[in-house]
Amino acid sequence: MKKVSMLAVAFMLSANGAMAGGFSLSEYSTTSLGRGFAGMGLVGDDYSAIISNPAGMTLVRDGMQIGASFVDIYAKIDDNMDSSNSDSLNIFSSVPSFFVQTSLTDKLKGGLAFYTPYGIGTDYDKKWWGRDEALKSEVIVYDFTLSGAYELNSKLSLGASLSTQIATAKLTNDLNKSRLPNGSMIQIAQEHALNSDIEGDSDPTFAYTLGAMYQLSDNHRIGLSYRSKSKFDLEGTHKLTANENITGQGLNSVLSAPIIPQGYSIKGDAHATITLPENIMVSSYHKVDDRLAISATAKWTRWSRFKSLDIYSNAMGTDSLVSSTEENWRDTWTFSVGADYDYSKDWTFRLGLEVEQTPIPSDAHRTARIPDDDRRIAALGASYKFNGGKVDFAYAHIFLDGGNAKYSEKDPGNFNTEYDLHINMLSAAVQYYF
Repeated sequence: MKKVSMLAVAFMLSANGAMAGGFSLSEYSTTSLGRGFAGMGLVGDDYSAIISNPAGMTLVRDGMQIGASFVDIYAKIDDNMDSSNSDSLNIFSSVPSFFVQTSLTDKLKGGLAFYTPYGIGTDYDKKWWGRDEALKSEVIVYDFTLSGAYELNSKLSLGASLSTQIATAKLTNDLNKSRLPNGSMIQIAQEHALNSDIEGDSDPTFAYTLGAMYQLSDNHRIGLSYRSKSKFDLEGTHKLTANENITGQGLNSVLSAPIIPQGYSIKGDAHATITLPENIMVSSYHKVDDRLAISATAKWTRWSRFKSLDIYSNAMGTDSLVSSTEENWRDTWTFSVGADYDYSKDWTFRLGLEVEQTPIPSDAHRTARIPDDDRRIAALGASYKFNGGKVDFAYAHIFLDGGNAKYSEKDPGNFNTEYDLHINMLSAAVQYYF
């Protein structure tokens, strides 16, 4: 009956992971995924420091990396208000990434990356019980990053990145009587009679990352990075389409006829503003002996910037607020620990654990568009070295607590859907050295 692709997924479903909290993505690094995203930017076994902590670029030789993470999402969804509404789904998507790094001088490194730091997506069947709340949702951020790192001395390295970002969005849902834009202009009797389709994209915007890495000894180092916020002003179109023949009052203000026929559309301009949060990350790397290394990361993200999602449109004649979703997200913490074991000169194995808070403060703020919850990640990975490069593999399973989405923009108490989500991730990457 229904399909839900909760994009933590795709070249879409965000600064960090296939589902880092909210709609942030981190699956751009296969080796980091294999150790549960511990030690990000400090291990020196791939090129992802370009975007996570650019100071860590001084740890690796010149080269390039191309990879992709594949995300399989299983969801069981139940209507807590009607036990006859229940279904499950299985969605498969991919998240690609590309990195290249070169030495500009003996001390100075330069690099670039292309990836998707943020993304969400849901895609429900047209007849599912919550179609007034959401049908299709896509918010994707594409990022092109230029980075540099400088080794001040044998102990301290500093780095910085500048990112150019573009966001795209698509939000659709049906409308009931209480959610019609400019409702005084038209009053209809039928529920779900109109479909709302909003699409838009942003002009390029910019963000930056600052990083530092300090070598406590040959076998121990710590790192600190700061990622700035980014603000997107999206502009696009809003289309209202009749799902059936509509009769009602005030129709002459829309169409000079007693009936709006099925398929008739009204189009206008739409705009919205989204601010994505800054974060601070602390990582450490410790070489226990010739074969074993332990890494850890703690990250704070300021999701409290995401207060509401407000969309404006002039599809019904005048520019006005047509949708306002109260988010009221909270700041979050993420903690991870991982281990790398050099089994031989060619093979390295790794594993890791991560725990991450959801920014959604309660069921009353969880929506059908973003049914996120607290998560725990168990991961393992491996690398095989060959002449001139290496191949990386990783697998991770995300356990979500499972929560109820109860938020309804206009009808509180009339939406209560339970989500039971399980996510598997496979990742592979190839590195070539210059």
